[in-house]
Amino acid sequence: MTNTQKKKIIGLSTGRKNGNSEILLKEALMGAEELGVESEIIRAMDLRVKPCKGCEACTIAMERGKEAWCAIKDDDVPWILDKILVEDCALIVSAPTYHLRANSYFEAIHERMLPTMFRHTEITEKTRVGGIICVGGGEPWWTPLGLTSINIFVQHTRKLVDQMQTNFVTRPGAVLMEGKYIKRARQLGQNVAKAMMMPIEEVKYVGEETEVSCPVCHCNVLKVPGKLSDVYCPVCWVHGTIYADGNELKVKWNEDDIQNPRFSTKFIGGHLEFITKSHEKFFTEDKEKVKELIKKYTSYGKIIKP
Repeated sequence: MTNTQKKKIIGLSTGRKNGNSEILLKEALMGAEELGVESEIIRAMDLRVKPCKGCEACTIAMERGKEAWCAIKDDDVPWILDKILVEDCALIVSAPTYHLRANSYFEAIHERMLPTMFRHTEITEKTRVGGIICVGGGEPWWTPLGLTSINIFVQHTRKLVDQMQTNFVTRPGAVLMEGKYIKRARQLGQNVAKAMMMPIEEVKYVGEETEVSCPVCHCNVLKVPGKLSDVYCPVCWVHGTIYADGNELKVKWNEDDIQNPRFSTKFIGGHLEFITKSHEKFFTEDKEKVKELIKKYTSYGKIIKP
């Protein structure tokens, strides 16, 4: 980006046109623009968005040394992903939570990201910043996986600056009656804009968190594998030891995991190597066996349609 170009934030809205999540996204972008940042909005519900079919065409192409492309050719998701993952910009994702986690428009885009990542592995270096807005209509216990589910996407390519979760804003425009959320969204946008002006190594997370929040995604959803005191973040795979400090729970996090969480370049590289080896084994040893064994299942079942 040259000095004559303005820095830009792209806002991905996966909610309704001018719905609560989009209103908060626009407020965040207005706040960022006050600091001299330009913005663009992608409204997913206006575009053609199809879910991943799990065909693995992109993975197989990568393994064979070819460019990874999605097998779905008749929708707008590849364009969306090129804009929000590859383009030189900051990103704010704003999504509604209908039932515990981010909505299906968001997840359909999220699960199609692999071909773009395979073609542009440099984006996992996280040299750009991002923010998250998640909007829920009910009580907090109906939105516990909203920020967590969006972090699974954002953490691949962005250093997280700020995130916010809203609740009790079910009706159209209800967020406009909650001044605290409007104010918070504007602050989030300005926090992202300020981070864009810093060297990436100086960017810090400035949003809310608790004593047990993951030090990478800053969510407080923990997985307990079974052994007493051991916990880990299901998004970032950062492990820690949970303990009581008076009436408060705290976690001592593993510093090595913090430096190399699940969506770090090092971790992703290891995962891709594992996938490549497992696919190689399938095509060299298991393919014919599976072809024979699967006959039992391909001939079974009464498949119904409307």
